[in-house]
Parts: sequence; C-alpha cells; structure tokens
Amino acid sequence: MRLLRRALCLSALVVVVPGVGAFENFPISYNSLGVEGSYVDSGNSRNKGVKEDNFSNYGEYGVNFTRQFEPRFSMFLQATYAEPETRLTNLDGELWRLSAGGRVHPLKFRLSGWRPFGGLGYSYTDIDIEAPFGPKDENALYIEGGMQRMVSPRFLVEAGVRARTELEDGYVDGQYFAGVHYLFGREYPRAPDPQVRIDKTRPVAVAPPKDSDGDGVIDELDKCPDTPQGALVDSDGCPKELTKTIRETLYVEFELDRTEVRPQYFQEIGELAKILRQYPNSTILLEGHTDSTGSSSYNQQLSKSRADAVMKVLVERFEIDVDRITTSGMGESQPIASNKTAEGRAQNRRVEAIVSGKYSEIIKK
Repeated sequence: MRLLRRALCLSALVVVVPGVGAFENFPISYNSLGVEGSYVDSGNSRNKGVKEDNFSNYGEYGVNFTRQFEPRFSMFLQATYAEPETRLTNLDGELWRLSAGGRVHPLKFRLSGWRPFGGLGYSYTDIDIEAPFGPKDENALYIEGGMQRMVSPRFLVEAGVRARTELEDGYVDGQYFAGVHYLFGREYPRAPDPQVRIDKTRPVAVAPPKDSDGDGVIDELDKCPDTPQGALVDSDGCPKELTKTIRETLYVEFELDRTEVRPQYFQEIGELAKILRQYPNSTILLEGHTDSTGSSSYNQQLSKSRADAVMKVLVERFEIDVDRITTSGMGESQPIASNKTAEGRAQNRRVEAIVSGKYSEIIKK
C-alpha cells in the first residue's frame, strides 16, 4: 500500500503542472529522450542482516532513451545518479546506475487519457562509499508499472513504481518515479491508398472508397453521413462544435430613421454567414443600436427593426436558417462613439453580432 500511495502522489504532481493538457493520440512508433526524478525506498535491505553499507532512503535522478518499435512494445535505456548516505555509519556514498529493459503497452485501454504500461529489465549499479568500505557493484532485476500521457504532439509525461531485486543478497528496493519525454522520429497510421487489382491482361484500378457527403471521411468510417457542406469534421466525420464565443461587430450604417440595409454592406454580412455555415450547430444573436436622436422608446423599436433587417439579409440572401438567429434592440443605451458629432452618431447606428456554439481546434503535427 505504501508503494501505491507514493506512486499516486507522483502522478498527481505530473497532472497539476501548469499548462499541461491532454493529447491522447500516441504515435504508433517513436524515439524519445527524457529526464526522470525518483525516490528510492531502501528499507527492505535492512532486513538482510546487519550491513554497515546499507543505504537510507534517497533521491535519484537521471536521463533515459526510449524506442517504441510498434504500439505494444518499447525498449527503455536509462542512466541515473544519486548521493545516498549509509544507514548505520552515516557515510556519504555516490551511486551510478545503468538500466535496460522492455515495456508492454495496451493498444486501446486508456484511463482519462492515461496509457498504462508494465515492464521488466536489468540494472547494474556502481557504488562508491567513503573509507573504510570503498567501491562495490551490484546486479539487479526489476519490474515496473505506471501510466503515461501525451500532453502535446511532442511531449509525454509518466509516473509509476519499480521493484528492484539485488541478485546477490536478494533484498528488494522500491522506487517511485516521474518523468518527462521529448518525442522525435514519430510515425502515425497512414490513410488507406486506393488499391490496384492486376489480372493476366492489364491492371484494373479499384474505385476509391466512397465519401457521399464530401467531408473527407469515407462512408465506411463516417458516423455522421449527412454532414452539411463546408463544415469542419472530426475523424468520425461529425461536425466540430464551438466552445468559445466569437463577437463580430457589423458597422452597418443606417440612414437617419431608416432600417434598410444598403448593398455595400452585403459582403461583410456574407463573411458572417461563412462562419455560420462552417459551424452548423452554432447560433447568432443580432443586437441593433441607434444614436441618441429621438426618444428612447422610439429608438428601442428602431434598433430592433434594424437587427431584423440584417436577419432578413442572412436568411434571404445567404440562406441561413431563421431558427438559428435571435434579434434584440438595444436602443441608444450602448454608444461606441460620441453622439455630439455626425460621424459619431453614424457609428452608433449599427448592428453587432454574437456567434456562439461548440468549437474544437485541429491539432496539427
């Protein structure tokens, strides 16, 4: 239980690093260079007789290299250093350890984005202790288990626990570790290519997989077969949703006491329509505004009419579904310029648009 508690504490430290987020797509193969910090519980060795050179618990740190050959297997090489102190005589020591082993990774199992692993390997340790004991070396076998997580396309964090058995004396030490790896030489699954079938006379090209809705995901893998044209989709062919609010200000100037949208502003409204088509599950709020000319009650109605006029352009000219649009009149309550000048009043006669919904950005390699 003590091993498990320490491993969970190290894992928590990795998770709360500022700026670290999830990136769950592990490459199918890669190389990595990493750094590791660990805590060695050498308490088990004290039960193997009275030995003056037994060490107290100590911290250890080092560097490692990993080669993941394919999704299930990887090779692990490590060099570490520590400066422990003997338990009974309080003498300073210096420790260099070289380790080599293999790891096994599940193909699909994930725990909130974390990928478990298990491994075993061999360690050679060179120990130098102050006189009168002098140098010595140890050979050991170890087993390990832990969790890994991609926090960006090139960085991986891990935490876990090892049990190391010294071959000569047979004692077992526990080691609780956490580390960060930088990935390079990454390979990801390739998209399937059209196949060619060859008979005795001539090659015959097989038709490429069908993509009925033209979203870039073949029908066989498409979980959303009726994706609207122009929508961004995920790997399942489903539209991506907005999770942030986009505020677009339309400086559609209206003539005094008028609500008609002049054609010179159609292009700007069309750009807004592109955003709505790109995110088909988003909605839009149109807020109409006026200058301070006239009464407040009249300006309230006038601003609502101007918002309705922009809605009409979106629906009739750019074919946006009216159910996705809400209009509101703000009257003269929110000026963005002074109402004391003609130029300022013209700027205040405007419509602002707020587009909202769910959105997920594509993370590129």
